[in-house]
This record gives sequence, structure tokens and C-alpha cells, in this order.
Amino acid sequence: MSLRSLHVGTLVLAAGRGGWYACLAVFATRSLGLSPTVFGVSLTAGGLTALVTGGLIGYLADRVGLRRMLVFLVLAQGFVCVGYGWASEPWAFVLVSSVVLTAERSVPALRIALVAGLSSGEERVRHLSSLRVAQSAGMALGVGVGGLALYLDSRPAYLGLLFLYAAAALVSAFVLRTVPRVPSLAERGVERRALVTRDRPFLVVTVLCTVLALNWGMFSSGVPLWIAAHTGAPLWIIGVLMVLNTVTIVVFQHRASRGSDTVRGAARACAWSAIPFAVACALYAATYHRSGALAVALLVGGTLAHVIGEVLFVAGSWGLAVSLTRQEAHGEYQGVFNTGAALAIVFAPALMTALLIEGGVGGWFVLAGLFLVTGLSVPAAARWASSSDLAGALAATSDGTGTAARRA
Repeated sequence: MSLRSLHVGTLVLAAGRGGWYACLAVFATRSLGLSPTVFGVSLTAGGLTALVTGGLIGYLADRVGLRRMLVFLVLAQGFVCVGYGWASEPWAFVLVSSVVLTAERSVPALRIALVAGLSSGEERVRHLSSLRVAQSAGMALGVGVGGLALYLDSRPAYLGLLFLYAAAALVSAFVLRTVPRVPSLAERGVERRALVTRDRPFLVVTVLCTVLALNWGMFSSGVPLWIAAHTGAPLWIIGVLMVLNTVTIVVFQHRASRGSDTVRGAARACAWSAIPFAVACALYAATYHRSGALAVALLVGGTLAHVIGEVLFVAGSWGLAVSLTRQEAHGEYQGVFNTGAALAIVFAPALMTALLIEGGVGGWFVLAGLFLVTGLSVPAAARWASSSDLAGALAATSDGTGTAARRA
């Protein structure tokens, strides 16, 4: 099945978001006059709101329709994000951030749920990898436009970028209306309670993937802080590493996703991802108090190792998230699974500061050990979650039919 409109909508929305978030911190502190502390606390509050509501949104999406909820959330981003332009009071900034971040953090889960409901097997994984490539390309394009606004460094330039984000969201919502529908529970006349909260094996897999998802915060927060605080490398290398990461994802995500359409293959990918993550930690640790070409070479090597682990982890987590989900409950399952990733993103900056800035080199080896232990635990947890006995018991207690849950 062709999901071209879903890919186009993802690309357009990512371009708008990428441009705006490249400038949000500068706009909030310079144009709105918020202190860095208020800015950080506001985004954290918005992120926590998204965490609390993520599972509920997925639960509701199964009942009202995945496409309908996706379009609604993208429209919410488009209309509410404009409020950033005049949110000069802390309470207003918190309110806007809470709504926008809740919508933003919920959209990826609904996209995955749509793909899971409209495709299967290798085709499903191929669509998911294509969506990530589209999102990465869109974000890169947006960041480039955001760089122009930062160069101009004026309120009109930032407001123009904000309205561009809003317009991108509205265009994306219009395009997403053409995505094929997945019948909702209401349309099928099905009434039931939530399933995912009783699926303990799936929740264990979710927790393990949440820990592995710390790799994103390690790269986006930990590495820049480490470079500035503990190395003599030039700060411009941070931008180079970000570009290297994005380009590598665009080029290799498809290849890394092969074989992740089964529970065993997906679990294996997650387990293998832990090894390059650990190598990356060791290489980053080796830059301590180093400068010049050697520091740059070690940072580039660490980034390459990290992105290898990242594309493997992403492919594996997709495979587990959709293969271990009941076919009629993709919304609530993906909502909960995505909440785990969001949790890692919210708390990663504080964790990376404690481990890497305060802990120094030792913090990198703590992270390496955490990744290895967690990654190597995934296959056993996945086998438990894919057990036919557990799946059948869940199905029997959930709808009384005794029909086995759909587990790949």
C-alpha cells in the first residue's frame, strides 16, 4: 500500500519544526525576555504534560480513529504554536509549551500506529524507516532555514519562522487527510478496557527500550556539554557532529532496518545496538582534556559509533513496538511505548549533566555499562512478551473471545 501522503506530511511538518526549534531558546530569552531558568523549567513542564497524556491519547485514538487524531494533533501544533510569539509571561509560555509538546510527542506514535494498521512484515518496517528518513531530512532543511533567522537575529525574522512552522503544520494536516483510514473501535462496534496496562511483558520491553533511548539525550545534550566542559575541541565541531549524525541516518536507516520485521530480528538489533553505544562512550571519554586533531578524530569516531547504534536501536524498537502489539490496539500500545522514549528525552539532560559534567570520565563508563546490560536483556524480555501462552491469556481476559493476540 502506498503511504506517500504520510511521508510528505511528515517531511513538511519536520521542516517547520526544525527551523523553529533551532531558534526557540534564543527567541525565548532575547525576544520574550524569559530567563534561561524559566525557559528550561517551562519546557520541562510541557514535556511532563506530554508524558502524562501520551498513553491516554493513544487510547482515545483507537476509539475515534488514528488518522482523525493525527490530523487533529498536527492542526493543534499549527494553531497553538503561534502563541509562542507573545508568551512573554512564564505561565503563558508553560501553557503554550504544554499543548504544543503534547501534540508533538504524540504524533510519532500515531504515525507508527497508522503504518502498523495499514501494512505488515517487511513492508511495515520499510515504511517506518522511510518516515524516519523523511523526518530527518525535513529537520535538516528546517535547521538550515533557522540558521538564517539566527544570522538575522531580529524579532521579525523569528516571528516569520514561527509562522512558517504554523503554515507547515497546516499543510501537513491537509496532506495527512488523504492517508488511508484504519477502522476505529467505534466503527467496528467494539467496546473494551485498555489492554496495554495489563500486558506486563510489553511494559518490560518498553522500559528496556526507554533506557536505550537515553542514547538520544547522550548525543544531543551530553556530548555538547562534554565538549564545552572537558575538552579543548573547537565548539564548531558540535554542528559538524550533528550534521554527520543526520546524514548517516538518512543514508543507512533503510539498510539497518532489514530483518527487524520479526520479534527475534528486532530484539537482536536492540542487543547489537548496545555494543556501538558502549564503544561511543569509550571514544568520547578518551577526549578528556584533549584538543586539536586528536580530539576531533575521537569525537568523529564516537559519533559514527553512536549513529550505528542509533539506527540499529531505532529499527529494533520499531519492530518490537509493532510486532508485540495487538492488531486492534496499536494506538494505546504505541502511545505507551512512545511515552517511554519521551521520558528518556525529558530526563536525559539532567542525567547527562550529573554523569558526565559532575562524574567526568567515569560517567561515560557508567553509561556504557548501562547500555550493555540493558541491550543484552532485550532478547529475553522479547521472548517472554511473544510467548503464545501470555498472548492468549491476555486476549482471553481482554475481550472474552480467547482469540490469540497478534504477535509476529
